[in-house]
Amino acid sequence: MQKNYRLIAFLAFAMYFLTGTAGIVVGSSLPHLVKMYGAELDKVVLLGSAYAFGRVLTVYVTGRLVENIGPLKVLAGGVILIAMFLVGIPTIVNLYAGMAFAFLGGIGMGAQDTVCPVLLSIAFREHYAGAMSAGQAFFGLGNFTTPFLVGVMLSGKLPFYYSYYILLIVPIVILICIPFTKVNKNIYEKDQIQEEEKVKPLYTKSRIPAYAAIIIGDIAYCAVVNGIMTYTSSFAESLGISSSVSAFMLTVYNVGCFAGALAFVVILRKVKEQTVLLFNSMVALLAIVIMLMIDKVVFYFVGLLIAGFFLGVLFSVYVTIAARIDYQHISRAGSLIAIAGGASDILTPIITGAMVSLWGIGVSFKYVIIMSVISIAAAIVLRMNTREREKM
Repeated sequence: MQKNYRLIAFLAFAMYFLTGTAGIVVGSSLPHLVKMYGAELDKVVLLGSAYAFGRVLTVYVTGRLVENIGPLKVLAGGVILIAMFLVGIPTIVNLYAGMAFAFLGGIGMGAQDTVCPVLLSIAFREHYAGAMSAGQAFFGLGNFTTPFLVGVMLSGKLPFYYSYYILLIVPIVILICIPFTKVNKNIYEKDQIQEEEKVKPLYTKSRIPAYAAIIIGDIAYCAVVNGIMTYTSSFAESLGISSSVSAFMLTVYNVGCFAGALAFVVILRKVKEQTVLLFNSMVALLAIVIMLMIDKVVFYFVGLLIAGFFLGVLFSVYVTIAARIDYQHISRAGSLIAIAGGASDILTPIITGAMVSLWGIGVSFKYVIIMSVISIAAAIVLRMNTREREKM
């Protein structure tokens, strides 16, 4: 790989890691954010909705900006906004200010959704699906890092939000590297598409069912992940587990996500993305159902590890499938997945917050099961409506 391609790949993977750390901030710290803000859980959980709203509201515009001004400038803006989110949440202790910073962080997340698939399509022309899985692995590593640092801070009797300040190292490194990286500004001109992007096309038998399955499946999948990420720590504490151990329980899930995404870097070279999507969704659902039925702490750790292993890669699989279908406009495909997933991230805290207020924290995992079933049904429809070769 040429030196510039290495820098491009580094920036993409670093951005995945950064958004992974930022995206789990609310879920990994929810019980402590409740105490810090002095508000009810169903109010503080709306920080997650504000983050998702920032992502959904701006990601289409972000995708257009990638095409008009280039991915590196959009990347720099996104990194700065995420850094503001990490600093602002613990520094200005006001729930409304927190929502404003979460909104900015969501805009930064939208930059990842549109920039990183483009950067990886340039750096890894021959193994795009595997590169996207590797990106998801770095995102999962970020998901692992934040609750791990929170657990370490709590174990050391330090404020949990010190972990946010430590994470600022990542955006600083990215911003230092951007000026040394070059990306062709004309990658979206028709005569440049074949030269710069070589994503293998995926053909649809019927476009409407295929796109409907992508959107519905992505919404349901993100609801599953959002439910696990947001409520695992609080659910663990409801079982009588200490705050530090509860944070590590979520860490175990994210370790599974990271390990699974790494494993599927290789697997996706040999197995179709549609097959991976269906199989992984089914195995993850089975793991969650079994752990709830057994209802023992050790099985929650095992079940979350297995579920994370098979769920962690699936967002990148959705992006890859959408990018292969709309291969001439990869940032637009990324925007589609981000909008669907972001809409789910907005609604899930609102819906589950109301459910938890009425029926207790345990209902959050019942919601996860329902959304898992919907995602499996969508994966079946998608598999039936796509093919690797164009119909002759």
